Amino acid sequence: MARADFGAGIADYVVAPSDGLWAVGANTAVTFWDVADGGTQYTDLLDASGSAITQVVTDEYGALPPFQGPDGVDGMWGDAGGSRRVWLRARTTDTSQAATGSVRDWLNVKDYGAVGDNVGDDTAAIQAALNACPMGGIVYLPAGAYRTSAPLTIPPAVTLMGTHSNLMAVVNLTDPPCYIKPLASFVGDAVILFLDEIDGGYSTISAEHRILSVMIDGDDLTEPGVDGLRAAGNIQNVAMRDVTVRRVTGAGIHTEFQGGFYPYSWRLHRVMVDNTGWHGFAMEVMTDISLIDCQAIGCGANGFEIANAANSHMIGCRAEWNVNNGIHLTGDWASGTGSGGMLLGDCSTDRNGHNGVLVDAVGNPPIQIENLHTRRDGRNNGAGGGGYAGLACAAATVPVLVGMVTCYPGVDDDGTQVNSPQYGARFTGCTYVSVDSGFLHADTAGWSDAGDNVVLRRGLNIAERVGTTAVFVDQLAPPTDVGGNLNVAGYAALASGQSAGQWNIWAAQAKALNLGGAGGGIAIAEGANARMGVSTLAAGTVTVANTSVTATTRVAPFRQAAGGTPGHLSATVDPGVGFTITSSSAADTSVVAWVLFEPA
Repeated sequence: MARADFGAGIADYVVAPSDGLWAVGANTAVTFWDVADGGTQYTDLLDASGSAITQVVTDEYGALPPFQGPDGVDGMWGDAGGSRRVWLRARTTDTSQAATGSVRDWLNVKDYGAVGDNVGDDTAAIQAALNACPMGGIVYLPAGAYRTSAPLTIPPAVTLMGTHSNLMAVVNLTDPPCYIKPLASFVGDAVILFLDEIDGGYSTISAEHRILSVMIDGDDLTEPGVDGLRAAGNIQNVAMRDVTVRRVTGAGIHTEFQGGFYPYSWRLHRVMVDNTGWHGFAMEVMTDISLIDCQAIGCGANGFEIANAANSHMIGCRAEWNVNNGIHLTGDWASGTGSGGMLLGDCSTDRNGHNGVLVDAVGNPPIQIENLHTRRDGRNNGAGGGGYAGLACAAATVPVLVGMVTCYPGVDDDGTQVNSPQYGARFTGCTYVSVDSGFLHADTAGWSDAGDNVVLRRGLNIAERVGTTAVFVDQLAPPTDVGGNLNVAGYAALASGQSAGQWNIWAAQAKALNLGGAGGGIAIAEGANARMGVSTLAAGTVTVANTSVTATTRVAPFRQAAGGTPGHLSATVDPGVGFTITSSSAADTSVVAWVLFEPA
């Protein structure tokens, strides 16, 4: 039988109890047992040099160095002196694999010569592991800082996986580092490259690449324009989860056109891009992309630069402190049967230099924005103004459909900067924009219509507030009203055919109320105290009881049916009592009709 290899793999870590929690134990002596509690200790172990040992001591990060277990044992319980043991499974069950040329589907970069000491160049070792990995396999980065001098290329259907990914570099954080850090001498387009089938020389289509729990730290880069990750051409179904890219000199994630194709159908979950030299996420015609819980912060251009992402969605993403726009939806989204729009839902922006979200895309498919929360955008290098807004649509020909949108102004956390943004939502030169509801608080105006939009529909429940967060002026509307007005493309359409309450028409023109259809007319209810009715003259006069009459009521009498000797009609009012209609002929017995009017 053969001894199995343990340590320096996915089961690198042992845990020790600390204050009721589980934590990684560094420099900890670990013994190995056949059962989880009690049992027999395995003492027939060999270290990496082949020397006999009875226990193993973890390194400064809590990782187990490579060692071999007893003959025929491929799993053991590790005991680090705590109240529980931890199950450890062997990396291999046959040490002759390397000699026979068989390939494991889990490859440790340290087995290929990588050190991860934050000093030596590990490029060749990591690339050797990637090249040796079979499709569907995993190349594993144990805890460490891996320096590189040239791009790493991940082949199709291969996963690059680390122990964890920090979202940011935190001062005094003592957890083990696990990142790829280019050297100052690095030369290349990106820290990690995905190549298409032609450039990569692959025998299969380039697809199904994976990056899990990895940080790229470009803090030492000196060459301009180095992306964290770049893909050009037909590269499909890439997935990233718990990935961080920080301080590269180009874009964080960059996809682009090549050879007549674009990358498409990527899935990014919990991807952080932090302080890059260019856009955080630069996606060129990325069809069917899913961006879920992704964040762009402090990037040198736009946080998210999305140039046509047909049939895609961004959910729960955040853009903060980027030099230009937080989220920019742009480019030609086309008009054919293969074109499509995008859903942006539950996203937020904060303190971006220009707009929180800018839509200036052209084409026909709709872009839908739901539950957008914007805050303190339009910093404009601290000067505010600039015409920037939490949500801006400029010369967009795509239909833009907005559900709930909020904007809240402010200054930097230290109290500096002019209050911004200037506008909560601003629309200029667009073909069709519909905003359903929102709360828009901005420095100058909550809602800004440049007047050159073809169709701009404002929903019934949009409130505005101007000024600072401490001193502001409310322009709030009732829940189902818009400042007392309803304007729907020039028409008020009432499906019920009736309404209750006073109607007011403000128009300085003769046809303020225009019954424009042939056969249309006005119907007024008659009866006690009504505003219209008929009465019969007796000896040329009749008095009508009507308590709705006021001192300024205008009575308009006219003859309905002649009787006796007709004369000219006149009327006098008795406020709160009624009115009297009198004929100039005492022999007038006509039926007269009357209508009551009030001055506005």
